[in-house]
Amino acid sequence: MYADDDSDDYSFETFGGGGGAFSAFGPMRGYNVRQSRNQRQFTQFYSAYPIAAHMDNKADANHGGKIFMPPSALEEISQLEVVYPLLFKLQTDHTGEHKRTHCGVLEFTAEEGRVYLPQWMMATLGLQPGAAVEVINVALLHGSLVKLQPQSVDFLDISDHRAVLENALRRFSALTVGDIISFEYNAKEYQIAVIETQPSPSAINIVETDLSVDFAPPIGYIEPTRAGSSSAGSVIKDGKGGSRERENSRFAAFRGTGSRLKGGEENSGAKSYAGDVQAEKVDTDDGAGEPVPLDLPLGTLFFGYPAVLPPGAENKDDAKDDAGNKFHGSGQVLRQRRKR
Repeated sequence: MYADDDSDDYSFETFGGGGGAFSAFGPMRGYNVRQSRNQRQFTQFYSAYPIAAHMDNKADANHGGKIFMPPSALEEISQLEVVYPLLFKLQTDHTGEHKRTHCGVLEFTAEEGRVYLPQWMMATLGLQPGAAVEVINVALLHGSLVKLQPQSVDFLDISDHRAVLENALRRFSALTVGDIISFEYNAKEYQIAVIETQPSPSAINIVETDLSVDFAPPIGYIEPTRAGSSSAGSVIKDGKGGSRERENSRFAAFRGTGSRLKGGEENSGAKSYAGDVQAEKVDTDDGAGEPVPLDLPLGTLFFGYPAVLPPGAENKDDAKDDAGNKFHGSGQVLRQRRKR
């Protein structure tokens, strides 16, 4: 049978063959059987309490979607023609507003007249401990897609969302649109809202089904803006906005002064190639006060400062010329060669 939240009728699937129709649990009276939930459906009112109040300390079940029911419920359900896995709709209207959610059952160990619900389920239904809640056995379509929205940007800190959610959803049997479920990971509680389900628009069964998960941006998430590219080095703008000076931030070694033994100070005399580079002034007379983009030919690099030869590089060419002029001149021989 498949239930619609807005309908009171439930249809049983039947299988023809031989002398009649059969359901998954035995013979039925005929084909296309439809039975009202008031006839062959489990429905009961219980007093709702949070799982933290369970006498056997079932705190591990607080981050899940299954409840604790009394043993009498199991006895009554076993005498009915129900569809497994057992799914229930919890609904209440004691506040004047109809609220509902769906769940599975974990154990039949609660005291008679009581059911124990996870804390997030108590909050969804707006229940106080001891408030009445109606528990109805239903059957839901197997889900194919669910869309979730984390309630905090802390969810983005989880490295493997797929593995964490797969493990967390094993504690749930059904998902209902509008619910804010909770799960625990690394000793921290996370809350996620169910905003869409398919194929049913209200609730789905997620037991033994291939479920696709989609995410909406977490609440409080701000899309990062792309910052414009900034020039390297510090840029100083004058009061009129006419020109800017980009200082060279290149490392310069051995700058400073030296001390003589006989007293006094003098410059160390150590020259730094990087220190000799003067700050480059970029002229921006384009009227907009912005640097003019460089239009360089392909394969040309611009480093932003004039090329300065290292000390001694200018004398290398002269040394090469001197080396080439060695051993030039006319020689003398002891014996002259006779002309024929």
